[in-house]
Amino acid sequence: MQVKPRGARLAFAVLLFAGALACRVTDTLIAQATPIPTRTPRPTFTPIPPPTLTPVPPPTVPPRPSPTPKPPTLRPTTAPTKRPPTQPPATLPPPPPQPTVFPWTYHANPATCAHAGDTYIKGAVYNDKNDPNSKTPGMHVAMGGADGTTVYDKVRTDDNGEYTFILQTGGARKGTYYVWVMDGSGKRISEVGGPITVNGLGPDTPGACWAGSVDFWK
Repeated sequence: MQVKPRGARLAFAVLLFAGALACRVTDTLIAQATPIPTRTPRPTFTPIPPPTLTPVPPPTVPPRPSPTPKPPTLRPTTAPTKRPPTQPPATLPPPPPQPTVFPWTYHANPATCAHAGDTYIKGAVYNDKNDPNSKTPGMHVAMGGADGTTVYDKVRTDDNGEYTFILQTGGARKGTYYVWVMDGSGKRISEVGGPITVNGLGPDTPGACWAGSVDFWK
């Protein structure tokens, strides 16, 4: 029996479609059955730090002795200019003079001198300068040098409170002399009276000195 050509072609096309469909279903099943490989992430690498280099200390060199420092040159300092005071300083009155303590018991009058036939020194010792009758007998009087310590001679006042040193009779004994009062132990208790300079000039010559005189008083 012969099949018609149109039917044969239809049957052949159906067969091809069925085969193609079967292949696609097979590929799909195979694709679903085959597992998709999962990517494994790569491990993260921690970078290694570069090695730390320890510096090598330089060789120790002994220090050189430092030179002795020179002293600095000092510049002359200029004194600051003084400013005048705005107000004049108050002028204070001078302090009152302090009373001077007299260190001796007796004062000495200025010495006098005149011409005479002999060379001598005389005078009196008064216990009261305001009383001419207060001459004191028995006082020690010395004659000597200007220092008041070198004694050439010593006498005592007589009953009238007067003393006399006879240096030379009948002429002039030239020289310079001083007199003072002493206590019983020989300590000076008065100013030194004088000087008395015997010069031997004639009687009519101004300034002739043969006989000197010094009085003491307290």
